[in-house]
Amino acid sequence: MSRLILALALAAGAAQDMAPPGPKLETRAPAKGDRVEIKIESTFELDVISSSVQDPDAKSTKQLAFTRTLECVQTFQGQETAGKTWSVACRTAKLQRSGTNLAPVTESSEIEGKTFIVTRSDKGRGVKLENGDPAPGDAGGFGAWEDCANLLPGGEPKEGATWSVDAAAVSALISIPDVPTPTGTFEAKLEKLADGQAIVVFSGTLEGKTVKGFDTKLKVTAGRLVFDMVKSRPSSLSIAGSLEATKDINQKVTRANELRQIDEKVGDVQVKSRKLEVKAEFK
Repeated sequence: MSRLILALALAAGAAQDMAPPGPKLETRAPAKGDRVEIKIESTFELDVISSSVQDPDAKSTKQLAFTRTLECVQTFQGQETAGKTWSVACRTAKLQRSGTNLAPVTESSEIEGKTFIVTRSDKGRGVKLENGDPAPGDAGGFGAWEDCANLLPGGEPKEGATWSVDAAAVSALISIPDVPTPTGTFEAKLEKLADGQAIVVFSGTLEGKTVKGFDTKLKVTAGRLVFDMVKSRPSSLSIAGSLEATKDINQKVTRANELRQIDEKVGDVQVKSRKLEVKAEFK
């Protein structure tokens, strides 16, 4: 019986080796005039906790909630020696804010109704207004969705394959606000490769210090990318996770027998998310 089981196992392995390879996962350059409609919805619910060194038990907690909705149309303009260029027409850009002592209010961003030019080259990605003026901060993420391809495996992967993705490859796509160079790694898995689609699930952590001095950690606990292999672009992207950030609050003090002022910690601020979700659709 043991020989029979062994023979069946070997036969199954041989059959698997002889099976035709799966579809090759490739991305192609866009053609001039290629157009895609993009809708992004994000929700962030945060607790902001402040404490004092003099009275550490007396903590102050405020809650903040932000819901953003963005709808735009991206059109590929072409590729030159300097790099690739897209135009992004922003149809809708809304922000709803609420929280402790803050009634819900919905505002339109200054980028709504405007068109932007996105360029990508070896030097990175740039975003400007159509007239060449600098883009407002809310437009800084335009074109970052092109980094979705960096979440894909190389070669001819099979379902179930796993690999690691350096944070640098997706830092524009999955970023921490105001963190210039986040570090970290994502673990990815090819969940499905069929019907012209590649479905990749991923999780991991990004860390860094914001320009305002917050030590920040972003955890992606459930990431999912659906990539259209026929159109060579993403169909959808969803991310769920958590965010933590801390910062010491210092003040200048002069101590006895010292001729200079030094920084002394008087408290700290902690930011913890209760909800962090981002969903994007590409049509």
